[in-house]
Amino acid sequence: MTTLAIEKILWMKEGEGITACGRIPADSEFFKDHFPGFPVLPGVLALEMLKQTAERYLESLPESLGSHYFLKQIRATRFTKYLRPGDEWESRLRLMQSAGEETTWDAKLYYHGEVAVSAHLTLAKVKNPQASAIA
Repeated sequence: MTTLAIEKILWMKEGEGITACGRIPADSEFFKDHFPGFPVLPGVLALEMLKQTAERYLESLPESLGSHYFLKQIRATRFTKYLRPGDEWESRLRLMQSAGEETTWDAKLYYHGEVAVSAHLTLAKVKNPQASAIA
């Protein structure tokens, strides 16, 4: 199965945010079921793309070396455009809050300069990655 991936980091500034881009693989397996005759990117995968963008930012911080993150909360989510096989996308995340081991983001996924998905995401650091991998 083809996976979604960030192809390029366009901009990143500590304390402010990150912008990245990529392309939705046309041969992704999930398009067979979502939906035959009108393939669109599942919303949960669009949110995953935004989460991965936030993770790239967090992984770049010296104090986060070797850390792992999970999506703790999703709020104010809106889906306004379909994303289809082969579409190019751009994610723009603005850091709203950083407190302890949690960060909150104003996250937007763009298609042709228009917002396709928007959400407020909270990511939290996994406290013990070995324990969570066993569970």
